[in-house]
Amino acid sequence: MTTKSQTQSYYIAGGSTGVLLLHGLCGSPTEMRFVANAMARAGHTVYCPQLAGHCGSEDELKASTWQDWFASAEAALAEMRKTCSSVIVGGLSTGALLALKLAADRPDDVQGLALFTPTLWLNGFQIP
Repeated sequence: MTTKSQTQSYYIAGGSTGVLLLHGLCGSPTEMRFVANAMARAGHTVYCPQLAGHCGSEDELKASTWQDWFASAEAALAEMRKTCSSVIVGGLSTGALLALKLAADRPDDVQGLALFTPTLWLNGFQIP
């Protein structure tokens, strides 16, 4: 496993099928470690990028927007496409929504989705 410099992102080299895994809001790439390790054992290239504003201070997170997080996901997809002939994008919660947007915006670059607890709508009764 190779850690990207100065971030908590990690990349595991493997075969020509890539698996891009996006963490959730207020999370880190470590959230995806079990899925990442299983995909790597199956022979796939895996990349778990750190989304903009995450893994730092509360102020850094508050200063970032969903557009910043999406830009991180787009950059990670572009990086994976350099070495992978196909890419499956997965995500946890907010990461799942970013994965859906990547697939909608870049259908030629995303060959599949793996969505873990996507929050498609908020139920006000469940939010304190």
